[in-house]
Amino acid sequence: MLRNWLTYLFVSVVVMGCSDDDDYRFPPMHTELAEVRIDGAKNVSEVVLDDGRIYSADRKISSNVADTTLRCLCSYSIDDSGSQESFKIYSISTVVSSLPRPYSSYQNHDSDPVDLLSQWESARYINAFIGYKTTDNGNHLFSFCEDSIVPAADGKLTAYVSLHHSRPSADAESYTKRIYVSFPKYYYEGKTEKVVLTIPTR
Repeated sequence: MLRNWLTYLFVSVVVMGCSDDDDYRFPPMHTELAEVRIDGAKNVSEVVLDDGRIYSADRKISSNVADTTLRCLCSYSIDDSGSQESFKIYSISTVVSSLPRPYSSYQNHDSDPVDLLSQWESARYINAFIGYKTTDNGNHLFSFCEDSIVPAADGKLTAYVSLHHSRPSADAESYTKRIYVSFPKYYYEGKTEKVVLTIPTR
């Protein structure tokens, strides 16, 4: 099950090294959204990139949840200069990503506006990089709301989903905090023909 808490996992690793070969070049570091699989012992077992490639964790990285998959922002490198490809993790941090809740489950479905900085779609997710104004006086709550499922004239269904954003009443707009949100559109595979995600903007 995909979880939406932001505090489950954060790992930052500083890697230093040297090589006897003066011609060695460190592989480029990539930072992108990915699925991180957690095993029964609460350790990261695999990282699944959005292009479908799967890599085993190169070191022991602990989480506080077990037997789940988390949507994360991962920094990593892939070294293919040797006889065998090497995958190295530099940092992992969870992002806002949860299965949609029905509209009726919200006491208040808040849609406080955000700045939409970028948006893109991958095979299993609709992703966005957003910003919101804050003074860090209270927690901003984010989730995904299933507003409705509507049939078209041909009978095919469309799921309408929106980003729920609840701003604390005591939090003033001072500086912009930027975060990733990633909606798991695979939830509707086999259920609807189309998914429309709405993000409330200024």
